[in-house]
Amino acid sequence: MRVSNLKQAIKKANRVLRGVFFSFRTTKSGSLLQVSGSHIVSRCRNTKLIIGNKVMLYDRVNFYLDQPGAEIVIGDRTYINRRTEIMSKNSVTIGSGCAISWDVIISDTDYHEMEGTSSTKPVVIGNEVWIGCKSTILKGVNIGNGAVVAAGSVVTKDVDPHTLVAGIPAKAIKKNVRWK
Repeated sequence: MRVSNLKQAIKKANRVLRGVFFSFRTTKSGSLLQVSGSHIVSRCRNTKLIIGNKVMLYDRVNFYLDQPGAEIVIGDRTYINRRTEIMSKNSVTIGSGCAISWDVIISDTDYHEMEGTSSTKPVVIGNEVWIGCKSTILKGVNIGNGAVVAAGSVVTKDVDPHTLVAGIPAKAIKKNVRWK
């Protein structure tokens, strides 16, 4: 075995070992969870953090479950990159096979309420969604399967499946996109 291959195998084994320890901070986690670096898991009582199989969490992916009953669910084979924050007072669901880049914010709450509005609405991100760096996903948004959110976008409304959105606020740029 080459030295570079050996180094990569050792790094992966270290991430899997960290994943085993991180799983004690979750309600439920699947097999082969890989974790790199440090993370914050801030939880109220009666909350759920559920992570699927073969998930990869890079350094400083932080989870905030800020109200009893809140949940964050992450599907199989999803990876979440550095410095991403996921905040829930109700429900954030991320599908399987998603690629979430660095410095992404996903929040189902405004953390304050204006008269006549609800401060919290669930966020649902479908399967095989790609979210570019420094994007923000706001409360009440549903992102369809296979969608792509361009870097730096602020998603305030639902995104159709296999649609590329970009901008502030994010708007559909192209339909029928496919990514690998």
